[in-house]
Amino acid sequence: MTTRFVVWPAGRSKWTSILGVVLSTATVFGPIRVVLSQTPEYIISELVNAGQVPRRLNNLGDLAGSGPVGGQTRATIWNHGTLKAQHLGALPGGEYSSAFAINDAGQVAGASNIHNAIVPFIRKQVGGLQRIPLLPGDKCGQAFGINKNGHVAGYSSGPNGAKAFLWVPGTGIRNLASLPGGNYSRARAVNDSDEVVGTSGSSAGDRAVLWTKTGNIRDLGTLPGDTSSEAIAINNPGDVVGCSKGPGGMRAFLWNPVIGMQDLGVLPGRNVSRALDINDLGYVVGSSSISSSDHAFIWTKQTGMTDLNSAASAGLGLVFVEARAINKAGKILVMGNNTHLLNADGDMALPEHDDCAPAPPITFLLTPTP
Repeated sequence: MTTRFVVWPAGRSKWTSILGVVLSTATVFGPIRVVLSQTPEYIISELVNAGQVPRRLNNLGDLAGSGPVGGQTRATIWNHGTLKAQHLGALPGGEYSSAFAINDAGQVAGASNIHNAIVPFIRKQVGGLQRIPLLPGDKCGQAFGINKNGHVAGYSSGPNGAKAFLWVPGTGIRNLASLPGGNYSRARAVNDSDEVVGTSGSSAGDRAVLWTKTGNIRDLGTLPGDTSSEAIAINNPGDVVGCSKGPGGMRAFLWNPVIGMQDLGVLPGRNVSRALDINDLGYVVGSSSISSSDHAFIWTKQTGMTDLNSAASAGLGLVFVEARAINKAGKILVMGNNTHLLNADGDMALPEHDDCAPAPPITFLLTPTP
């Protein structure tokens, strides 16, 4: 299948975009086409403002994350129509906030400080940030997932450690159990059926877990030979993705009740992988790496793991290092770098004696063409 990479930063024309991205070439090229087996065409939209860190993506294409405001970090959303940043403020008494999830209704979940503690919040379409209560006796926590009903998953922490929770408006906060022998748990995501995934301590080590809608906890296990695992995302059919770790390194996994835990492998030349999101079609995205470089991937049942980088993106001076989120339309939120600033080892190249920190990764939205 032909692949087309069109670089198109928000608010700019196509031709201005290509001029801005192909930094080291004197000639401006039109859309670049290469043949990559079973890989779709993508339009690449760049989020150009420095310091912006989108983390999640809803099915409309809205983004949630954080961005700088007056030297401070604020929870931020980007509307799919304009991709312009809208800062959400912080809870009273706070200087910091960050968004970690957004649903299709535009409701956002995240965390904000209040004086000397970080606490979870929900932000509805109308009104400011609303603090989510913590479990009794706890002082801090964060919210990482939100479903279509505005139910929020995260963790609450205090003298007895971190405990996963599910918060339901009008009902309150529910303490999600840890595995036997475990003294902590953290929830990372929740689907529309109130199934929650995350990590729990256990007598055998950290385990990826699924909490059912009735609150029962299920140990998802590890890949063969591994010692720990972590669940990061769940879709509405109940498929779970994350990573399993052991002496051989870290591998991305896909779990469902029928097949159990499946190793998704690594990209060619890489030895580590981590799955970060899955959509309702079962498409998985994440990152696969070696010690010196990371590459973003997409995995499907039909094609297996595929590198989101190509000769076309390389020709534009781009390398995609981590795919953070994918929605039902196949849009992918990725982090990337300008390869003209990389050295032979794939690290950011700085002038000799330069005391400045490397430039942060750039965020891109990959949109499949019809």
